[in-house]
Amino acid sequence: MRKLLVASQKGGVGKTTTSMNLAAAAAQNGTRVLLLDADPLSNISTALNLAEHPHRQSLRQAGIDLPGVLVTNIVPGLDVLSPYEEGRCSDEDLDRLLQALSLQISRDCYGCMIVDVPPFMGANPAQLIASCDEFLLVMRAEALAYRTLPAFLELVQRSSHDGHTIQMRGILLTLPEGEQPGCRWERELRGRFGARVLSEVIPHDETIGKALRSGQISSHLHPDAPAARQFRQLVGRLGLAEEARPAAAAEHITQMLRQAASEVAPLATAAPPAVVSDPPPQAPAEAETVDLFAGSETEPVKPAAPPIPRLHHLGRSGEVARLPRQLAPAAPPVSPSGRFKVVPVAAATPSEPARPAPAAPQTSTANALGQLWPLWILLGAVLGGSLRFVPPSPSHLPIFVGLGVALAVVVALRTWAAAQENTSPSSTEDTRNRRRSRERKKTSSRTEKKDGNTRLSSLTPAAPKGAHRDPHPN
Repeated sequence: MRKLLVASQKGGVGKTTTSMNLAAAAAQNGTRVLLLDADPLSNISTALNLAEHPHRQSLRQAGIDLPGVLVTNIVPGLDVLSPYEEGRCSDEDLDRLLQALSLQISRDCYGCMIVDVPPFMGANPAQLIASCDEFLLVMRAEALAYRTLPAFLELVQRSSHDGHTIQMRGILLTLPEGEQPGCRWERELRGRFGARVLSEVIPHDETIGKALRSGQISSHLHPDAPAARQFRQLVGRLGLAEEARPAAAAEHITQMLRQAASEVAPLATAAPPAVVSDPPPQAPAEAETVDLFAGSETEPVKPAAPPIPRLHHLGRSGEVARLPRQLAPAAPPVSPSGRFKVVPVAAATPSEPARPAPAAPQTSTANALGQLWPLWILLGAVLGGSLRFVPPSPSHLPIFVGLGVALAVVVALRTWAAAQENTSPSSTEDTRNRRRSRERKKTSSRTEKKDGNTRLSSLTPAAPKGAHRDPHPN
């Protein structure tokens, strides 16, 4: 049984639409398909209005010890299993359901299983990745769509454990409204990731919305629509319909799930954990006098006061912000809520010198002269008025012009010096920080592109030499 996981880096890119149409197209090619709605929001059940479907059956009401609702024959050969539709599906229940679907009895019933997962794999990606052998990444052809790809691929590699490897079949591009195949962002993504981007492109098709409003799948309702043709071509490229399975009645599928649930039930049973009683509380020991200068004539020094606790908020990874080595605690306790850690801060030692307060900036000579501008205006007025009563001779004119030029040069130099002195070091530091930020952004962009291509190479199979894919086949 082929087990394909359909994932995306964020919501709203057409991941659920791709899952439903791929499943319907594979069922039309003659194989029995199981569409597993592993999204806690149950988007497939909501889009297809499965709450009112006549072939709806609750697994627990049918005597099957598994969570979820099974709806058979959404289209001929397609069944939908929604574990979260009833609202009672824990991680342990979902794990048992995935184990039951991986048994040989389930493989004999279905030729293909397509798993629709939450954006960015949800809260438990390792559980979903372990249930599938290959995955398809759906990406919207828009600006900055590639920025989160390195983090997503790192999540996939980190969640693959116990020798299980999942193969990436490629990146499927979906076009936003108003864009045509071969648009700018499609060309950019193909230039970045090359042949890892599949040649099929899902255009914005109005028939998809019309089919969903009637609770049906576009690939089945409008098989000649542009999007439906792309989905059928993608099914052939991925080989999802290679394992043909005959049509099975609902009673046979229910019996298969009941037998599979009985086989995985012992695996979920575990011995109850032993109850360990806490040791009785002990009274705190009295503070003893610590002799730091043994053998000397000095008096023993008493220990310092207990450290003052400080609360540091825990991030998503549960780590505390880094502290200086002399302040970082060896093993800080965790608060009962689990969101804060109590970090003791060492008290200041008497030997540590206090930092001097920054001295106030002194007023420069240029600033002092600049503040006397009313005096300079008055002096200029007096000198100008005196020329009215003392007519200058032609021989004094060069002297007055020289004095005016010298005064203008002095004022200009004083103004420039004041501007240099008023330039604070913080503005220079801000300029350096902005320059460093631009350099980091350039380096980060190059690193993201290189890291994304490296992780894609490790998850996708190598293309044969001389192979060329037409991005827009006829």
